[in-house]
Amino acid sequence: MRTIPKAAGIGLLVYGLGVTFAFMSLGAPGGAYEPPKIGDYIASGHWPAAFAIAFVGASASLGLLVFGTALRSLGADGPHRPLGELIWGLSIAGTAVSVVGAFVAGGLDVAMAEGGHAVQTGVPFPVIYAVSEIGNLLSVCGPAFFAGVIALVLAARSPLPSWLRVFSAVAGVCGILAPFFFTLFVFVLWTIVAGVALLAVRPTRQRVAKPVLPVA
Repeated sequence: MRTIPKAAGIGLLVYGLGVTFAFMSLGAPGGAYEPPKIGDYIASGHWPAAFAIAFVGASASLGLLVFGTALRSLGADGPHRPLGELIWGLSIAGTAVSVVGAFVAGGLDVAMAEGGHAVQTGVPFPVIYAVSEIGNLLSVCGPAFFAGVIALVLAARSPLPSWLRVFSAVAGVCGILAPFFFTLFVFVLWTIVAGVALLAVRPTRQRVAKPVLPVA
């Protein structure tokens, strides 16, 4: 575990906390269909907050890319060299889908602001709800799916301690099943615990061999 850079922990924390904060704060309609909530979401008074929070969510998702990049060299000096490349590729996919989702969800309010009265009064609530739900799935559940696979990979082949490998296996399944939402809490908890654990580990100092001088 000491071979894993601290940047991996920072990236995982930024992703887990930032994307979750944006999802919970944005108020994008999802789950049960409730017209009052839809009306509140597209109201002009909510536009500035929606723009800002969606941008925060998109920016925080880059933490997943930092996490994957920090782990790219994992196993490079051993028999599991493709391990880091797989994690890196999954982190790219997760980051991309999360950014798209954030702008889909926030883009609803952008469309209302820029489209004027015709859009504000002409788009039916069920359509707004459908687009918003898709945005939620993309911004939150999409990256959780890819990060969940990463967690499973780390649980199977990584230098993590036993307790964290078990937790990673459970959280990985929960991340993959994130569209059901009730598993999302366990996955988010893993991003925090694993992120802190990666930050808390002290890297091993490499000893520099002293040159042997020839005997005269």
